[in-house]
Amino acid sequence: MRTVGIDLSARPPRTAAAVIEWTPGRATVLPPRLACDDEELLKLLLSLGRDDQAGVDCPFGWPATFVASMNAHAAPHPTWPGRDADGIEDLDSLRYRRTDKIVAVHAPRPPLSVSCDKLGAVAIRWARLQALLAARGLSVDRTGRGSVAEVYPSAARSQWGLVAGTVDELLAAAPWLHLPEGARQAYAHSRDAYDALIASLVARAVRTGSTSWPAGADAEAARSEGWIHLPAAGTLARLPDSSNCEIIPQSQ
Repeated sequence: MRTVGIDLSARPPRTAAAVIEWTPGRATVLPPRLACDDEELLKLLLSLGRDDQAGVDCPFGWPATFVASMNAHAAPHPTWPGRDADGIEDLDSLRYRRTDKIVAVHAPRPPLSVSCDKLGAVAIRWARLQALLAARGLSVDRTGRGSVAEVYPSAARSQWGLVAGTVDELLAAAPWLHLPEGARQAYAHSRDAYDALIASLVARAVRTGSTSWPAGADAEAARSEGWIHLPAAGTLARLPDSSNCEIIPQSQ
């Protein structure tokens, strides 16, 4: 099994990818891929095998209220759906997705707004990549069902107790992670690569059923807005051993 982590940026120079090869009780980290352009990312994702999993650090969609409001505003006779007395709740629903609000409780800092911050430029790049993937035969389910899921490395580190955010700290917490010296230095010197490495570990958590999944109203929202897969606390140590957890098939 392979997992792929992608720390996506609006432009290739700040985009990194990390691949981990998993065997029983061991995980081998390959050197990071830096300054990834769209074609490299497409090849990497399209090469995923049946048991492989990718985790992408990027919002997969926009808040449903924001999308509805933009459509209403673009109409010949503009309207604006919803408005509370002070406008605070209205603004929050425009800025944050349902999954952002849920993850914010567990993250050291709340996720950025995909509609009102620079993160929107990253999401636009991903939207284009998602369309290109679909055209080449890989349909991305924004809830995370399938081979590609949305992840948030900062929140994952918080769940796993990785407060320092360094390679040395990660290796101390995950001694089963085999990181050759050359690759270790590359991950230690590039924050983009390090975040991609965490994203790849979260991809393993997704594949082994160790992350939160949307249900009910959350699932309905996630189909359009996307869903951040947050690993459960304490699951980092259990990632190499999948004997007690069912690998979630891509077809579900």
